[in-house]
Amino acid sequence: MNCPLCEARDVGRIGRERYYCRECCHEWTKGDGVVKIYEVLSDGSVERLETKPEPESYARTLSSHSIIRRRAG
Repeated sequence: MNCPLCEARDVGRIGRERYYCRECCHEWTKGDGVVKIYEVLSDGSVERLETKPEPESYARTLSSHSIIRRRAG
């Protein structure tokens, strides 16, 4: 799976339908055919940057790849 903002592959899942890119430090959610991108602020809160239609290839990629969950620490 690639980041919808910077196309990096170093992404992780942080919740149901919520993902984080370790390269550009942005979060995004997907659902209902829409990808919503958020900026992580210095205080840990998130601010919505943009919303764009979910490409069909992105939906296929997400459903065909298993997500590896990592524990902190």
